[in-house]
Amino acid sequence: MLARGRSNGEICAELMPSENTVKSHVRAIPQKLDLRDRVHAVIHAYENGLVGRNDLPD
Repeated sequence: MLARGRSNGEICAELMPSENTVKSHVRAIPQKLDLRDRVHAVIHAYENGLVGRNDLPD
């Protein structure tokens, strides 16, 4: 969902965890992948085929 451009609030609305839980997971993704930030996590997902052009918002 992060790689598809969803905000923390949108992720919460769809998956129903607390916003703090979403923030914690979103913060952990770049750390676990040794990336700089959320933007680089999206780039990583795109470059590694985790999302494709059709998955990205218009």
